[in-house]
Amino acid sequence: MNPVIKGNSSPSAPKIYSSRNLLIRFILGGTTLIVSISAYFSYQAARKITLEDLRGKAFLEVQKGVDEIEEWLHVRKVEVQTIAHTSAVRSLDWSVAEPYLKSEIERIDEFFFFLLATPDGSYFNTKVGRSNKNIKDRDYFQKALAGKSNISDPFISRSTGIPLIAIATPIWSNSPTNRSPIGVFHGNVKVDRIAKVVNSLRYGKNSYAFALNSQGEAIVHPNSTLMSTVEKPAPSLLKIPDRNLNAIAQQMVNKQQGIQLMEIDGTKKYVAYVPLREVNWSVALVIPRQNIESRLQFLDLIALIVGGLTVTMIAVLWQVQAFEQAQLKKSKAAADTANRAKSEFLANMSHELRTPLNGILGCAQILLRSKGLPEPEQYHLNIIEQCGSHLLTLINDILDLSKIEARKLELHPQDVHFPSFLQGIGEICQIRAEQKGILFVYEPASNLPTGVHVDVKRLRQVLLNLLGNAIKFTDEGKVSFKVEVIDQLPADGQTEKYRIHFSIKDTGIGITPTQLSNIFLPFEQVGEKKHQIEGTGLGLAISRQLVQMMRSDIQVKSEIGQGSTFWFEIAIAQASEWVQSAMAASKGQIIGFAGSSRTILMVDDRWENRTVITNLLQPLGFNMIEASNGKDGLEKAIALKPDLVITDLLMPEMDGFELIKHLRHTPDIQDVKIIVSSASVFEADQHRSLQAGGDTFLSKPIQADELLHQLECHLGLTWIYQQSEEQKINSSVTTLDSSSDNLTLPSPDVLQELMNLASKGNFNDILKWADKLEEIDTKFAPFANQLRQLARQFDEDLILKFLSEKEKD
Repeated sequence: MNPVIKGNSSPSAPKIYSSRNLLIRFILGGTTLIVSISAYFSYQAARKITLEDLRGKAFLEVQKGVDEIEEWLHVRKVEVQTIAHTSAVRSLDWSVAEPYLKSEIERIDEFFFFLLATPDGSYFNTKVGRSNKNIKDRDYFQKALAGKSNISDPFISRSTGIPLIAIATPIWSNSPTNRSPIGVFHGNVKVDRIAKVVNSLRYGKNSYAFALNSQGEAIVHPNSTLMSTVEKPAPSLLKIPDRNLNAIAQQMVNKQQGIQLMEIDGTKKYVAYVPLREVNWSVALVIPRQNIESRLQFLDLIALIVGGLTVTMIAVLWQVQAFEQAQLKKSKAAADTANRAKSEFLANMSHELRTPLNGILGCAQILLRSKGLPEPEQYHLNIIEQCGSHLLTLINDILDLSKIEARKLELHPQDVHFPSFLQGIGEICQIRAEQKGILFVYEPASNLPTGVHVDVKRLRQVLLNLLGNAIKFTDEGKVSFKVEVIDQLPADGQTEKYRIHFSIKDTGIGITPTQLSNIFLPFEQVGEKKHQIEGTGLGLAISRQLVQMMRSDIQVKSEIGQGSTFWFEIAIAQASEWVQSAMAASKGQIIGFAGSSRTILMVDDRWENRTVITNLLQPLGFNMIEASNGKDGLEKAIALKPDLVITDLLMPEMDGFELIKHLRHTPDIQDVKIIVSSASVFEADQHRSLQAGGDTFLSKPIQADELLHQLECHLGLTWIYQQSEEQKINSSVTTLDSSSDNLTLPSPDVLQELMNLASKGNFNDILKWADKLEEIDTKFAPFANQLRQLARQFDEDLILKFLSEKEKD
């Protein structure tokens, strides 16, 4: 039987075909997607620009009517004020004023009648002469009698029964000693002129305009049931059941302006509304939606065609690759869900944890600044502050990791005194090591640069993480921290750079080879359970990525039972401006500031956040004002004109972004300094708040030092610091020296004996010597008095300094 030989096809042919087919689909799909996205965004941009242009034209139509009414009212107001200054009107004699006023009525031909009123409210007018009615209760009369020219809301005239508008102004006496109005003069105009302008406003078919007074009542409206009559006053649109009209009326009464799309009379319509400046009225134009958006139909048709083609192409590609993309779709959906969950978690956790943590750490900082705090309470407050700081560190670790992964974390280098920076880290670790009963050795090289330019916060974070792990996993023996210069790099311009080697070595439990490959993974913890509960497993992951951002990497070697060594090398630039930073940090606790008091407005919907800032700044001499939301804050800012505003972002009624915009557009306070303080950690919120007009951003929980630093920059403050004991001693000695230049001193032997007594703390014998010197000779009395004063302070250092200086003299 002959064997059957089967032909073998080339295995590479299907692969080549599949790859080529996949490449073609990828190019076709990618091109379709790019064209579709470009077309979509182009359509959206064109539609938005066109719609804004159409909305703007509608708004300008209302503005044109408002300007016409404003100009007409202003001219009438000037005419009334001019006539009120004539001698005929000032005489308050109707027989003199009547012929003159009637001639003015005929000349101007805009007023219905003129009225002359005495302070008791009785009046004459050019229609009925003397009237037996009284206008003392009219608001426009009371304002004019108080010295303020004004234009009234429309009202039904008591003498004629016709709807009128009064333009009232005070009548002043010629006498320089009489500073109160002697009467009121006003010209009354009909509402007809206002109605004519409002009714002329149109923007296409079925559009109409209306005007409201200060109470939300219709001055002009096509619906006659909303207009006032002699028998029935007009209803206020603020109180009608229609929620949309009610909302528009509220904004018009509040003298706001804008254009909104809302449902009116059962259909979608645009409402453009603009307030008048001369009076507390507003004019609105109601425009059917299609009148504005009809020009967008062509763009919508193009978008529909492009969208249809896109959908068709995507549908074809989808059918071709349905099976191949099934698993990818599942993976993508899972990744999207995870990313959304992660983002929501970070946003909620950041805000919800940082807000109460702001209150905890803020109150702890305030209480720790208090004088005379008993030691037990201070001990417990320190525990609260440390625990809160630890919790904040855990939160920041998780957020830092997310920022690094999203490539949103940046380094912010600054000048610092390098030896003291390292010494501070060493002292922190020394305390931790002593608590565990192990030895800590800090070995700085002698040739370290004095000042360096580096991100202090991130380098400290890396070193404390590595040192903290070494101490945590070492139960006996020692931990060594070594810093040395291994190379001086070529100068970058005029700045010298050093390659610094950091090494942390311990005699701890060590790490197995299997664990060694996983220690830099997030949430990965090694070692025994008793060590794992002390952290989040993020420290090494964050530290490594921070060092990688510094263009280096962390190396490690370890042996079980012998210990581990972590090291890394980074290039650091030398700095010369570290002196200023060191001086600023050494000045001490701030207790006030020079100059006059400054007013700060704190706007936050959480009372605990407001309390923290208020209790922190009030003792320093600031005048603190609190507001619970943006609307309340804006009203208080306009009324009180603070020097600086600190505002939260997320608040009811009016959020921080709106508040900032309103502040920047309010003339009297548009230059006020604004610090935006929020628990939000997303840079988008920070950038958005600064773009809206904020000056700087301050993250919550608020750190007192950072807040005070920003206040110093924005308000140009000169801080007053609490003197240390050494400063007090030096001040006391300086005071004594200034008054003891001409003292008669005893013999050198006596001075030496006094110095011996002071070094032993024998203050009683020093007092005896002071009495003895006065008895020997009265010329020693000034010296004895100063010696006695110092001895009664029981401070041997102060006495020794005083005596040693006198011995030199």
